[in-house]
Amino acid sequence: MPNTAMPPRPDPSNVQGMILRGYTHPYSCHMLFTFASRPGAAEFIRALIPYLQSAQDWGDNKPARMLNIGLTYDGILMFDGALKGQFPSEFKAGPASPDSQLSLNDIGGPGDPSLWWNGYKPAIHCIVHSYGMTADALGSLVETVSQAAQTNGVTECRPLQSGSGRLEEYAPLQDYIHFGYHDGIDNPVLGWPDDPADTVPSDANKFLIGYPGKGFIPGPQSGAAAEFAKDGCYNAFRVLYQDVGAFDRFLANYAQEVVTAIGGSLDDAKEWLAAKLVGRWRNGSPLVLSPDAPNPATGDATNFDYSADSAALKCPLAAHTRVANPRDESTFNTDTPVPRLLRRGMPYGAPPAPPDYNGERGLIGLFLCGSLANQFEKLYSWINVNNFSNVFLPNLDTQDPLIANRLSPSKGGDPSFTIPIPNSSSPIKIPTLPPFVVTRGTAYCLLPSVPTLQRLAGMA
Repeated sequence: MPNTAMPPRPDPSNVQGMILRGYTHPYSCHMLFTFASRPGAAEFIRALIPYLQSAQDWGDNKPARMLNIGLTYDGILMFDGALKGQFPSEFKAGPASPDSQLSLNDIGGPGDPSLWWNGYKPAIHCIVHSYGMTADALGSLVETVSQAAQTNGVTECRPLQSGSGRLEEYAPLQDYIHFGYHDGIDNPVLGWPDDPADTVPSDANKFLIGYPGKGFIPGPQSGAAAEFAKDGCYNAFRVLYQDVGAFDRFLANYAQEVVTAIGGSLDDAKEWLAAKLVGRWRNGSPLVLSPDAPNPATGDATNFDYSADSAALKCPLAAHTRVANPRDESTFNTDTPVPRLLRRGMPYGAPPAPPDYNGERGLIGLFLCGSLANQFEKLYSWINVNNFSNVFLPNLDTQDPLIANRLSPSKGGDPSFTIPIPNSSSPIKIPTLPPFVVTRGTAYCLLPSVPTLQRLAGMA
């Protein structure tokens, strides 16, 4: 009889650290590079290996500085052209491809792929994610990475027009984004199945390449590419400008309508409306647990569902968190099981000083998955067009009110937003939500295993 048992859990020393754990280092920088030659690329990676962080438990000895490394499909081919054609189609084609853009919906607007990375045209081959416990620790590591690039003919892309031009975390915001919300709350806790037939979407074999499973299986699954990618994970690296001015004006413009409907002050109305957009109060409290006001006791809550809120009187159906993770909400068979993502996000750019909203600021999003198409792109398609469940009205494909792309004419959902009001037959209806985010760039990377990176560097 065939052996259907799961293999042992992955050795954490083989896996890049960010995959299995969320870092809490307050300083980070995410540097984009283009290779000129295989020897130069190998020497560049070799110079970074001493700082490469695996998923091993560091106990009480948290590294003062460390990094992880991602390679795009074009970057992988710079090392081994024989791997051409062996990876999943969406990874090969990249996020600017027509198929991926059916989900991401950037084409035609100010976030069009032709404008990504501040117009930088060469292919991105590598992203180095550097972390530090202090600004000085990060600065010295960034300088080390920069010097390694210059020494080996590797070109750095600096995609921002302000500051250093690099994508640097704005540390003072800590666990909040520029729109004022507590962030990084709801990530799956990676389990390990006893049976490869298990389909739990949050199990680690749905993220790490090289382990059996049922449903979609992270690939490549055979050949030299499977060996190259084993113990790796895909990263949809996405940079989103956040228009805080548009967001604040929106809350101010509709605050009086909220006061008329439910009473209270204008400031309370703004906070209520902000909570309805996301499905959580800005401190993190889920609306289904704390419908009337934010509650510190529920600020980090993840154990809840929507079974008692089918009429959306607490949390609107299209609210960001309800779309990104519908939990027990019914979905169509083609959209089951609901995919999960590992999200590592951090803000960039200084907050505005109202009434001056000028400046570049937003979110650096690292969306980790085993399948870009079946996890990241599927969820992003739901964000842009809410058509994954019969809870939405037929022929009224609404959008995620916070991060959906309403600026692209290529494929858009209905930009209206309806907020049911308890004990009232007259909901608040917003006919057209303004756009709040603009894509500044997207790259699909593989986070290879530590042994793979060591081989590329000529060390194994």
